[in-house]
Amino acid sequence: MTTTITLEFIGEPRLEELEHELKQISGLKVFLVEPRDEAAPVLLSIAIGKHGEQAEMAIRRITHTIYDFLHSSAQQVTQQSVTLVTIEGDSVNIAPLSSDEIRQIIANAYAGQDC
Repeated sequence: MTTTITLEFIGEPRLEELEHELKQISGLKVFLVEPRDEAAPVLLSIAIGKHGEQAEMAIRRITHTIYDFLHSSAQQVTQQSVTLVTIEGDSVNIAPLSSDEIRQIIANAYAGQDC
């Protein structure tokens, strides 16, 4: 089973770099959806198709990549809200969270879908 999480970025025009970095992680499918309406959020969908230990490694790499992107000096100033939405519909603003908190949210979403 594939677990999908979606990141909703408000006010973030340049996500191609993050998309590229996430696509380098083996076993992920990453889709960037940029709306025509500038007021709508930009969506970045991440599908985790790995299982077991490989999934844990992928989740760690996803977390590290997202956290680094959010907290780089260039992004920190402009980024206000990044919502992580799971397939179950749970949503959390991850911008102020620590790397461990983000990893736990993604791991919980994965565990909930891995049944």
